[in-house]
Amino acid sequence: MVKKKKGGITTLTQHELDEIIARHEAFHTGRSGGVHAKLAHHDMSGLDFSGRDMSHTDFTGSVLHGANFEKAKLDFCLFFACDLRRANFKNASMLRVDLRGASLRGAIMTGADLTGADLREGRFATYDPQKGLSFQHDKEAWSEGPGNVDMRGANLESVKMASSVAINSNFEEANLSKAKIVHGNMSGANLSGANLAGADLSSCEMSDVNLSHSNLSGALINFSDLVNVDLTGALTDQAAGKTIHQLPVSFEDMVRSHHIWLKSKGIEGRRLDLTGYDLRGSTISGTDLTMMIAENAILYGLDLSHMNLQVAQFRKSDLRNCNFLASDLRGSDFTEAKMVGSKFFHAHLQPLLVDEKRSLKTSFYKANLRYADFTKSDLRQVNFSGADLSFADFTNADIVEASFEGANLEGAKINLDLVR
Repeated sequence: MVKKKKGGITTLTQHELDEIIARHEAFHTGRSGGVHAKLAHHDMSGLDFSGRDMSHTDFTGSVLHGANFEKAKLDFCLFFACDLRRANFKNASMLRVDLRGASLRGAIMTGADLTGADLREGRFATYDPQKGLSFQHDKEAWSEGPGNVDMRGANLESVKMASSVAINSNFEEANLSKAKIVHGNMSGANLSGANLAGADLSSCEMSDVNLSHSNLSGALINFSDLVNVDLTGALTDQAAGKTIHQLPVSFEDMVRSHHIWLKSKGIEGRRLDLTGYDLRGSTISGTDLTMMIAENAILYGLDLSHMNLQVAQFRKSDLRNCNFLASDLRGSDFTEAKMVGSKFFHAHLQPLLVDEKRSLKTSFYKANLRYADFTKSDLRQVNFSGADLSFADFTNADIVEASFEGANLEGAKINLDLVR
C-alpha cells in the first residue's frame, strides 16, 4: 500500500512501480488495460526503470535519488524540479526531456541521448525525510558542492542549458553541438574531446575547464575570457593544417589523376595523398578513393558514406564523428586513428582478397573507437588489437575471427563469447 510522506510525497515500492510501468507500456502500444503513468510528486528513490518505456511521463517534483534508468526510453518526459541525484541514465533515450530545475548532482548519463533536452535554470529540488521536498535557486543548490554529473559520450545536440550550472561535471567526448549554454557555469568541467561545434557559450563562466581535443568550430565563445583552460589539440575555426584550398591543383583534378592511377595500376596519373591536410568542411562523399593516403589528416565529422575506400591509409588521422555508412573499407589501415563516435553501420571491413592466396586485413590497431557504432557491419578478421572500444556498439556485427587482443571493451555492446 502506498504511503504518504511529509510534503505530499507518495512513496512507491518496486512492485507498485512495476505495475504502473506495465500499464503505461500497454497504453503506448495500444493494448487493453493501458493507463498513462502519472508519477508527479512521488518518492521512487533507488527504484528500477531500466530498459522500460516511460516516454511522455510527468515526474514533476518527484524524488528519484539513485533510481536506475539505464537503457530506459524517457523521450519527452517531464523531470521539472526533480531530485535526480546519483540517478543512473546510462544509454537512456531522453529526447527533448524537460530537466529544468532538476538536481543532477552525481547523476550518470554516459551514452545517453538528450537531443533537444531543456536543462535551463529553475528552482532546484532536494528531498529531506524530515523537511520534505524543498526548492533552491541554482546558485544556492550548487553552493553545497560540485555538480559532478557524468555525461561522458552523451548526445546533447541542441540541448538548452542557458544559465544552468554544471560545475565539475564530466562531458568528455559528449556531443554538445548547437547547444545553448548562454550565461551558464561550466567551471571545472571536463569537456575533453567534446563536440561543441556551433554551440553558444556566450557569457559562460569557464574557469579551470578541460577543452583539450574538443571541437569548437563555429562555437560562440570569447577566448579572452577563459581562465586556466586547457585547449591542447582543440579544433577551432582556424585550420589545423593545410586546407584543401592549398592543394597544388584542384581537388577534382587530383581525384581524376587518382582514378587514372588506379586504372593504369600506377603507370599513369598520381595517387591521391592528403597527408597532413585539414579537410573539415570538404565534400568528398560518393567518390571512389580506393588506396588514397590521408595520414595525420583531419577529417572530423565528414560524411564518408557509400564510398569505396579499400586499402586506404588513415594512420593517426582524426576521423571522429565521421559517417562510414555502407562504405567499403576492406584492407584499410586506421592504426592509431582517432575515431570516437564514428558510425560504421552496414560497412564492409572484412579482408580484401587480392588473389587466391593473398588478402589484406583491415586494421584499427591502437585506434580510439570509443562510442563507435559498428551495427550490422562486416568485421571478419579485423584487427582491433590495443584499440579503445569502450561503449562501442557491435549489435548484429559479424566479428568472426576478429582480433581484440589488449582492446578496451568496457561498456561495449558485444557478444563476448565470440571475442578471442
